[in-house]
Amino acid sequence: MIEFINHIPLLGLMLVTALGYSLGRLSVRKLSLGPAGGTLFVALALGYCGVSLDGFYGSGSRTLTIGTLGFVLFIYSVGFEAGPRFFSSLSSRDGWKFVSVAVFANVVAVIVATLWGRLLSLDAGTVAGMLAGALTSAPTYAAASQMNLDSAHLSVAFAITYPLGLVGLVVMIQIIPRRLQQNLSLGALNDSEFGLDRSALRPGNHKLEASRIYAVTREEALGVPLRDLRLTRRTGCVLSRVMRGHQVLIPDANTELQVDDHVMATGRVEELHQLEQLIGAEIQDIELEDKLPPARRILVLHSDTFGKSLAELKLIDRFHCIITGIERGSEELEPGADVSLQRNDIVEAMGTRDDVRRLARELGDFEPATDETNIAIYTGGIFLGLLIGSLHLGVLGLDYHLGVAPGLLLAGLVLGWRGRIGSYSTHVPRSARQLVRDLGILLFIGETGLQAGGRLMEGLTLAPILNLAGAALVTVVTVLGSLFFGLKLLKLRPLDCWGSVCGGLTSSAALQTLRKTTDSNEVTVSYAAAYAVGSVLATIAGQVIVALVP
Repeated sequence: MIEFINHIPLLGLMLVTALGYSLGRLSVRKLSLGPAGGTLFVALALGYCGVSLDGFYGSGSRTLTIGTLGFVLFIYSVGFEAGPRFFSSLSSRDGWKFVSVAVFANVVAVIVATLWGRLLSLDAGTVAGMLAGALTSAPTYAAASQMNLDSAHLSVAFAITYPLGLVGLVVMIQIIPRRLQQNLSLGALNDSEFGLDRSALRPGNHKLEASRIYAVTREEALGVPLRDLRLTRRTGCVLSRVMRGHQVLIPDANTELQVDDHVMATGRVEELHQLEQLIGAEIQDIELEDKLPPARRILVLHSDTFGKSLAELKLIDRFHCIITGIERGSEELEPGADVSLQRNDIVEAMGTRDDVRRLARELGDFEPATDETNIAIYTGGIFLGLLIGSLHLGVLGLDYHLGVAPGLLLAGLVLGWRGRIGSYSTHVPRSARQLVRDLGILLFIGETGLQAGGRLMEGLTLAPILNLAGAALVTVVTVLGSLFFGLKLLKLRPLDCWGSVCGGLTSSAALQTLRKTTDSNEVTVSYAAAYAVGSVLATIAGQVIVALVP
């Protein structure tokens, strides 16, 4: 079977990525290896069994391979996705604090890994793989692999320490707050201008299950502002429309319900049942249903809205639209009054057609159709990145060479940040960005993993216990040091500090744990700001660690 696979070009690589992706999606107690981790394990195993790409490349030089293309796509995608948030995070109200924690975490991780490697005389490939595993960072692994390291040492060290880094941070989130007597659920956003307490919504519940209409008849619900009724906190439901006679209103914090108002609410079945007990019985109102338009997606492009909170923008008062969600990169934020807009945010707005159009002109423009993917912004951006990375600058008799990875990262950051070049939009739908990024890293890890798999036993004999101990040390020291830095020196709330630490370490599993622990999606704000910078620093760390370890 292995001989058959090796004689068909690319068959082995496609098998590795398919099996690896499937393995990475499997979860135990909501923890998974992720596509990159799963692909690396499968590649090492099949490479050890004899699967290779020699039949495709032959015995000649491999200066340009499928894995190289995957590497280029992935590193550019990291910069492109981070671009919109990388610069805006620095200028937002508390963004600089979140970013500072991310920088501190990555610097500490590199220092600890370097000292461990030098103390035990470990080679650069082993230390780089250990650091990438401790951070569960595919960008660190990818960047380090371009530094002429021993691929077996790098890949095996990454595979051994990856699960430890994944589980270690999640366990620390569950233990440390209890020991420090931190209540991460405190400090949720106050009632917003929408009359909603978004902290009452459960994590991961962005698309709630049902919408119902109720006739207001309960006396205790009449004549009381919604901010005082606190219906969302008490039930978990979101009030999106109120029909009074033949007029449809968008409720805000000052709205007072009247007898026979028809209220449209969204929530889970048990939550809607609780709301019914508080305001009145469920009814059918076809007129209200017909008047309820779908949410439109608006791309934030105008600089005069950057850094302003929804409360400051007063969108309901000015445009009579309700914001149902905000998408920032790969994360979805709950639209509380304190959430500030950033460049290239996607705002989901609901209102009449004319009102939403006026809102779109205020914020930027409607998001381009999701089936329109700007291929030129990737191929042209990669061309620019490769060109920048290949330039040699002679200064004071020294030759400075940026390199491929930093060049791609820089080009991605700039083009992703701009959003628009004149009348030319650089917007790429999230699903398309994720496809390019994931496919790129899987092709790269699949190829390098197969190459390292042939020397798997050699890599395993190189101090696996020391790798695990070093990864544990990196994780523990980095998290504890970053918490001290954020809590004591920057005076961050525990919730924001933990979000910044997890974002700086680019751990999506840790984010999900925080959401579950806090029963809120508010932590996504600090996580997203720190993640934008953390993903860039993690890529740079892969090359820095090689320069620091002999």
